[in-house]
Amino acid sequence: MTRTEFNIFFEKHYENYCRYAFTIIRDKDEVEDIVQSVMVNIWNSGKIHETEKPEHYVLRSIKFKCIDYQRKAIVKRKHEAEVIHLNVTHDEEEENNEEYLISLMQEAIEKLPEKTQQVFKMAKRDGKSYKQIAGELDISPKTVENQMGRAFKHLRESLGKYKHLYSFLIFLTFG
Repeated sequence: MTRTEFNIFFEKHYENYCRYAFTIIRDKDEVEDIVQSVMVNIWNSGKIHETEKPEHYVLRSIKFKCIDYQRKAIVKRKHEAEVIHLNVTHDEEEENNEEYLISLMQEAIEKLPEKTQQVFKMAKRDGKSYKQIAGELDISPKTVENQMGRAFKHLRESLGKYKHLYSFLIFLTFG
């Protein structure tokens, strides 16, 4: 199939493919994006040349792309519901949660390696710059930067489902 033939094919079937996709996901903008992306991917992959009935191949591809879109939408809705639940819980039990979250942060800090913990506390608790810390500990500023990166990574991982509150917890702990 030449590019011209593909363009004719696209124009001939585009509306029908959009109608079909709309029966699955009911979102006009997403439908158009899906149909166009499927058509582009099929053209770029060269698979349109390998099929006897390209109309059916494209239709199946659109169906699977719509199903994939629905799965991602379900996961997104679940995640949004969890965030809303956490916010509601936080609002309802603000004092208890703050104390609990601060203790989580303090525990995570205590689990840092000694040097990393020292660098982190000097930066966050004492408000020192990386250059000042490097001078006091007789290490390079790059080493300070690396230690802080390790600390941030460890703390985010340790906070688990509360990692979205990471900056807030540092402020509560050292602010």
